[in-house]
Amino acid sequence: MKIKPFIQFGVFLFLLCFVGGCADRMPYGFNGTVSRYPDSRIVNSMHLEGGCYAELETNDSWEKVLDYYKYHMSKKGWSVRVERESALFNSDDSETVAFLALFKDNTGLMIDTHTPVNGGKTQIALFMGDTDE
Repeated sequence: MKIKPFIQFGVFLFLLCFVGGCADRMPYGFNGTVSRYPDSRIVNSMHLEGGCYAELETNDSWEKVLDYYKYHMSKKGWSVRVERESALFNSDDSETVAFLALFKDNTGLMIDTHTPVNGGKTQIALFMGDTDE
């Protein structure tokens, strides 16, 4: 039995599991302040000057998403300043759009959700960055 291919395969498998596990974590820029919504999938993320952005999707409603973030962020000392909901209609489809803005010290967190009325996945956009306050 050749041991070298076995070891190489083991290292490859370990790296694959490690990288795969990192894909489920919120981007570094959120510094553990904002949690990934439970049972959501991270679709996109990026680091921006003065902030960070993550896009997630879930099968849950926008109401559950906003309730989750209002509850968990208020426990960390964040306060809600803006909360809006509206329905958008176009010729092909309609969707519910909801927005939440939370603030703590000199940091703001904006949460924007879009849920197609026809039963599609809820899209969650999170942006956290410095404020001018």
